[in-house]
Amino acid sequence: MINLLRSSPGVAISLALFGGGALVCAIVGFVMARSGASLRPMYWFAGLLALVVVPQLVGHLLIALRKAAAEAPHTAALKQVAQAHSAEGGPKAGEAKTLFGPDADPQLITDARDLPGGVFRGAELAQFAVLPNGDTVLVARFDGHFAAEKAWIEYLRTTGWNQLDGKGNSQSGYLVTRPSGDRAYALHLGNMVGVWTGKDDAAIRDRMVAGGFEIPRRAPLNDVTTASAAKAPASTKTRKNLQTRVLIGLGIALYAVVVARYFFQGAAWAGTYRAKPGTTPVNVSELAARLEAVNQCDVPFRIERGSGPNEFFASWRYADAKWIDLARLRGMRRTTRVRLVADEAAKVVRATDHVASYDWSAGRGGSDLEWKAGVGLVLFQREHQRVFGLQLDEQGRFKPEPSYAYTFRLEELKAPLMEAVTRAGWDWRPTVWQGPTWLRWLTK
Repeated sequence: MINLLRSSPGVAISLALFGGGALVCAIVGFVMARSGASLRPMYWFAGLLALVVVPQLVGHLLIALRKAAAEAPHTAALKQVAQAHSAEGGPKAGEAKTLFGPDADPQLITDARDLPGGVFRGAELAQFAVLPNGDTVLVARFDGHFAAEKAWIEYLRTTGWNQLDGKGNSQSGYLVTRPSGDRAYALHLGNMVGVWTGKDDAAIRDRMVAGGFEIPRRAPLNDVTTASAAKAPASTKTRKNLQTRVLIGLGIALYAVVVARYFFQGAAWAGTYRAKPGTTPVNVSELAARLEAVNQCDVPFRIERGSGPNEFFASWRYADAKWIDLARLRGMRRTTRVRLVADEAAKVVRATDHVASYDWSAGRGGSDLEWKAGVGLVLFQREHQRVFGLQLDEQGRFKPEPSYAYTFRLEELKAPLMEAVTRAGWDWRPTVWQGPTWLRWLTK
């Protein structure tokens, strides 16, 4: 398992994210449980974390296992060649041909860890072969992904290839034309590094295929027909590539829909406050009257009607001179309003937070504000039932209070509204985004 983590940074990062997220969930869940708060927000967050991280972990794990399987025969061949060097008679032709091609001469293979520059001195295994036609192949294996990548970078620097007019990267390989006129290609292969030289790109491709190495799809090598590998008809390859891309695109689109639906519906479920037990739901007109009763109180926010009969906005009184002084005193730079949409059929009030930059120096009347939906979710608050200076009478309507202690906190705006809605027999459901009716299945 340790070798797998060292050879695959993606697996290590995914496991770290999963473990760190699980630890955060456990700590926050413990605090919420001790506070007597509902653990639904924590369940939602844990599910979202798993939905995002687990597919990545599985994908990186499959890629790592595939790379390990591809490396296995090359590692075995390197070991055989290295062991044969110390044995009587040196490497056998069969062992050399497996790694370097059918024309490999065992007598022209040396240990690459002894090459000048010391780039491959730290490799577990490293062999360098000179072929009869002048091509060369160097294959080295390290004890981890980062060690191999570091050696690949150092090799480009030591040989001066990074100063030449080359192209590529550590994923697709780096290709240069050397001063001698031949071509050279260096590739980082997980825990391995390979370097091939030849008279042209076709020769390099032939040599890689002969040694059983997979050529990256976006390798900077010219895509020419190799002598050692018969290519499928162009139409067949194009059709297969198109089918693969279509399937991948459909899979990603389906996954995105699943994540989006879980996010929106889960967020609404996690932050929902149910109607008070035993209350009879009132109609939307009575609910509106109860909400608008707040306008009779001496408080820094008011309820305004929206464009529809079931739409309301709870906004700060940012245009009222009395509250401008408080805003100036408190250094208020942003103002908030909550959009409320009453769904009478479901007896649900959907609330979406909106924020805007605010300049109190504009004076009475203020200036036009550009409202933007705020993307976020309050997981829990320990005093969500507290009504800050506002009280409700027996009918659930707000009643004026002679004094009001104001501290410019968002819960000062939302807490009394939530109390009024739930006491009216309706559910309070926060939503990150209130989509159109035809998308209600997604956002709820």
